[in-house]
Amino acid sequence: MKLSAAAVLALFASSASAFAPSTTFGVRSMAPAFELEAKKSIEDLGDDELKGKKVLVRCDVNVPLDGKTITDDTRIRSSIPTIEYLKSKGA
Repeated sequence: MKLSAAAVLALFASSASAFAPSTTFGVRSMAPAFELEAKKSIEDLGDDELKGKKVLVRCDVNVPLDGKTITDDTRIRSSIPTIEYLKSKGA
């Protein structure tokens, strides 16, 4: 028994749509509800925002070691200007 092409297409389309994801899955049609601001630097903070405040600074100070000797202290030295800047502003 041969099925016509239209019957096969109708059968395939009805069974596939029940299990296959829709073509719009994961597509957002609305614009975001907020706008992103420009990234701020520590120099963007005013003196009044820093004076007398406690500041949490996250530094990546994982350094390469040769036994117990630090072989490259670049990451440690690069965080010093930020800490000195904050101290000078009274933080």
